[in-house]
Amino acid sequence: MKAIILDFYGTIVREAHAVLENIAKTFQAHGAKIGAEEVCRMWWEEFAKQCDAAYSDRFRLQRELYGPTLQVMQKRAGVEVDIDALVQEIIEFTVTSQPFDDALEFLDRCPYPCYILSNVDDKELQIMVRKNKLAVKGTYTSEQAGEYKPRKGIFEKGLQTFGYEPRDVLYVGDSLRNDYYGARGAGIESVWLNRRQAEVPDTVVSVPDFRVLLASLLDR
Repeated sequence: MKAIILDFYGTIVREAHAVLENIAKTFQAHGAKIGAEEVCRMWWEEFAKQCDAAYSDRFRLQRELYGPTLQVMQKRAGVEVDIDALVQEIIEFTVTSQPFDDALEFLDRCPYPCYILSNVDDKELQIMVRKNKLAVKGTYTSEQAGEYKPRKGIFEKGLQTFGYEPRDVLYVGDSLRNDYYGARGAGIESVWLNRRQAEVPDTVVSVPDFRVLLASLLDR
C-alpha cells in the first residue's frame, strides 16, 4: 500500500445531520404529518437518485441537486416550503462543518500520504481544506469527474490523477454504499468508517473511528 484516499463529509468533517433535522422541523411546521426520521430518509433516498442520474452530459453540481431533491420531498410530504432558503442553509453547512478530532489526528500521524476523493463541489471542498489546514496531498471531486460515487469512473479518474493503481491504495469512507462498495467496485481495497455503530454486514471490513484504523496502520 502506498496511499490512503478518504471521503470527506461524514468522514473527515461532520455530516449534515443537524441540517436535516432542521429541514424536518421546517416540513413539520408546514404541516407534514411525518417524523424527522422519515424526512431524513426521504432526503438521502432522493438525493442519491439525483446523484446517480447526474453523469456525463447530464452531470450537475451538488448545489444544483439540492433544490430538485427538496421539490420531490415536498410533493411526497404534501407541503410547500421555502426551498431557496433551505438550499442556502445546506450550502452554508458545506463550508462550516466541523472536522472530527480523530480525522485530524489521523491526517497528522498517518504513515502514508493521504488524499481526498469525494462527492462534493470543488469550491466548497477547497474552502474547507484551506480553512481547516488539512494535511492532504491532493483532492479529487465529483465535479472534476463529471459523475458521483458509487460509479466506478470517479474512483478510476481519481486514481489516474493521483498517480496510483487500485492495488496501491486503501479507500476509507462513512457510506457503505458510496464509499465501501463503490471503491470495491473499482477494484480498490476499502474500509467502512462505521461512525454510527450500525450493524456490519458479513464480509464487510469496518472500523468505528480513525484511531482504530491508525493503530492498525502503525502496527504494519
